[in-house]
Amino acid sequence: MANRSFLAGLAAALAHVRAAAVQRHLPILVFVIVLAAGLAMTFVVYRAETMATQSRFEVIADDAADRVQRRVMEHIALLRSALSFFDAEVGHISKETFRTFVDGLQLDDQVSGIQGIGFARLIKRGEEREISAELEDNYGIDRGVWPDSSDQDRRTPIVMLQPDGERNQAALGYDMYSDPIRREAMKNSISVDGAFASAPVQLVQEITEDKQAGFLIYAPLHAPAREGEPGPVIGFVYAPFRAGDLHEAALERAARLPIVVRTEDIGSNQRAFLYSSPDFETVSAHSAFSVTRSFSVAGRQWEMTVASTPAFRVENPSLGILVLGAISFLLAAALAVSAAAQIHAVEAARRLHANTEKDLHEKDMMLREMKHRIKNSIARVLAIARQTASRSDSLDAFTASFTARLQAMSNAQDMLTRSHWQRTDLRELISVELGQVFGDDASACGLHGDPVELNEKATQSLGLVFHELATNALKYGCMAEEGGRLDITWTTQNRARERVLTIDWSETAMSPVQAPESNGFGTRLVNANIRSELQGKVDWRFEPAGLKVKLEIPKSSYA
Repeated sequence: MANRSFLAGLAAALAHVRAAAVQRHLPILVFVIVLAAGLAMTFVVYRAETMATQSRFEVIADDAADRVQRRVMEHIALLRSALSFFDAEVGHISKETFRTFVDGLQLDDQVSGIQGIGFARLIKRGEEREISAELEDNYGIDRGVWPDSSDQDRRTPIVMLQPDGERNQAALGYDMYSDPIRREAMKNSISVDGAFASAPVQLVQEITEDKQAGFLIYAPLHAPAREGEPGPVIGFVYAPFRAGDLHEAALERAARLPIVVRTEDIGSNQRAFLYSSPDFETVSAHSAFSVTRSFSVAGRQWEMTVASTPAFRVENPSLGILVLGAISFLLAAALAVSAAAQIHAVEAARRLHANTEKDLHEKDMMLREMKHRIKNSIARVLAIARQTASRSDSLDAFTASFTARLQAMSNAQDMLTRSHWQRTDLRELISVELGQVFGDDASACGLHGDPVELNEKATQSLGLVFHELATNALKYGCMAEEGGRLDITWTTQNRARERVLTIDWSETAMSPVQAPESNGFGTRLVNANIRSELQGKVDWRFEPAGLKVKLEIPKSSYA
């Protein structure tokens, strides 16, 4: 029967808690549900407009990638025309003839980014003298094949490069086969028998301080066919490019796009930088939109990251979206206020009932504490009388000593009452409580610790705690017999979250001490004051030499 009654009471309490929680959160639930429905409709409309803006930006990003790709394709078309020109002349063209051909292409005016069109002859090691003679005949320069450090059996020195200029003349005679990146691109062009781009390199034309990443596109030139089979490769028609000039010509010389870009070659195992807009890092860090586009450039794969600039116009939410959102909010707020008004009276009644219950509980605790203190006061008076009688030689001596101790006890109680238990020094509080309980014997107790100021709440709680511990020591512990000693030490130290006050109550008794079989009201009172009132910890240890109690109180509870 008792178990069923307990379970029924527990179920009723849980039901009451759930009902109270529902009532308390009902306005919020009404507000959230109505607002969520309105905002969902608002979001659908807003999302449609945002997706339209995103689509518009992606069209611009596609246009940027297409511009660069188309620009390269235009260059490849020129390269193929040059390859056909060389093929018709079986690779033997004079400088003047080739210059006339290249001048007709108008590279500077129409296809900026390309540095020229050239021809690199494929030779075997040991045939370098023929190249030197060819450079002497065409350009009037005394230059051999370079660099000399190549360890390859074959060499591809540049023997012709137009248009003329200081930059392009600096590249004449350079053995591109000596560089592994260029060599790989030439091999790939042979394998596909068509145009193939290299990974990013620094062009040998970069003889000024203004250097850019570059790349080359190669197309193999074959000797005349024999018996229907293509002849061997005798060289490469190629075009060098400056990646920066190529991107600027593609993206800025036409209608300027409201974007910044960064392009990388991803055709190898590692990414290789090609081009970045001057302020790409700064602008992209705050851009509203960013996408990545990949495209093929003569057999290589490029990746372009496109980010919007402040010039990209982001459409503001339309007036209809703002109105719809505002109406949803106002409707949700109105219904929430109405629900809150309806349950306000119930909430007020519940608070009144809870306060009444709390007052009754506190009154009960006060009565129990008063009863307990009266019993402790009688016990202390009897203990004082017993100790005084054992140390007095006559009735007059007993009367004088006993009266003095009772007067000291009365004075200590008056001081605590006058202070109204407001801010108090910890040492003073302990001294007063020990003096109230032990009388003259309190001077023999050891107090060790730096000054610590207590607030009103901690003063009241610790005053009760020290009173109970002292009374226990007088009745059962170290102060109940001759030779016992009490030491109280306190420290403050930083823990993981905040500063903590630690108080060690250490009794040294002459007779062995044993733990009680059950906790009395005094022990429960100490635990309640430290754990519940001050959110601290209590550790009781009944050692043979005496009782040891450690109290830990967070700063938020005592300061």
